[in-house]
Amino acid sequence: MRCPCFIILIFAILTSASTALGDEIIFKNGDRITGNIKAVGDDVIAVETEYAGTITIKRSAVIEIRKNASRATDQEAKPAASKPAEKADAGSVFSGPFFGLLDNWDGSGNFGFSISSGNSNNSTMTTGLRATKSTGSEKLTFYVRSLWNSTRSRGRTTTTQNAYWGGIRFDRNFGQNLFSFVSYDFERDRPKKLSFRSVPGVGIGRHLRNSDESVIDIIVGGAWNRTFQAGPNTDSPEVLTGLVMKQRLNPRVKFQKSFTFYQNATDLNEYRFLLDATMNIDVTRRVGFYITAGDRFNNDPAGRSRKNDFLLTTGIKWSFGSKR
Repeated sequence: MRCPCFIILIFAILTSASTALGDEIIFKNGDRITGNIKAVGDDVIAVETEYAGTITIKRSAVIEIRKNASRATDQEAKPAASKPAEKADAGSVFSGPFFGLLDNWDGSGNFGFSISSGNSNNSTMTTGLRATKSTGSEKLTFYVRSLWNSTRSRGRTTTTQNAYWGGIRFDRNFGQNLFSFVSYDFERDRPKKLSFRSVPGVGIGRHLRNSDESVIDIIVGGAWNRTFQAGPNTDSPEVLTGLVMKQRLNPRVKFQKSFTFYQNATDLNEYRFLLDATMNIDVTRRVGFYITAGDRFNNDPAGRSRKNDFLLTTGIKWSFGSKR
């Protein structure tokens, strides 16, 4: 009878040891949880546990992530704590079908429209879309905005504004607060006689602040500005610098601002900048409204176009994805 009991005891020990293995998350306050890490994002970490199923925790509360850690005693854990923590690999933003471009996006779309008649006959429509996809060390951002305006007078309709601009940027973190980026921006503005502007860029940045409530990033790099416009088309290298700020004022109100300055590297008298500031106010988890102020300045526009374009729009927005 001793032999079966001994075998059962050995089996129980091996079973408990195997189930003890898993990913371990250590919080800043000293607490720990063990489970299977499903996803690591910029804001949250998804962990599958035996006792509570899949849970999400704030990444800002986590100080260390250990892959395949064991539930050892404190004496056994102390030597392991002296080793560098192994970062959880959540894969690339381009992993998955169609290079991952169809899954796991978070963001919002917005729409605004106004019309007047009588002494003033004007119609204005604005649209916008901004989406992000992120893993532990990578982030992909896409945005596009448009503005259309027409005026009716004496039976004739004249389009006074027909512009759109957008871009895509890929960020990859390296080190504790540094990141590199590759970007592509485009713009078209018929009243300014700008047929199309194409601006690929590359550079590095630094996270001055990076938390769930507040983000401050600075960037510096280079770009190539190819402009198709009235008159001769131009190609020019540019030096770019920028600042991005995001602040959550309360659970329903978020403010964000971006400023990018482009200096012509071959002619110091030519420069331009882009400024956008948006206040997002959530009414529900999905629906809210926004107020956006945008400014586009070019000190050497084509023809007789004005140097500065200012835009103030408001409308409703709809959020999608898991981050709301």
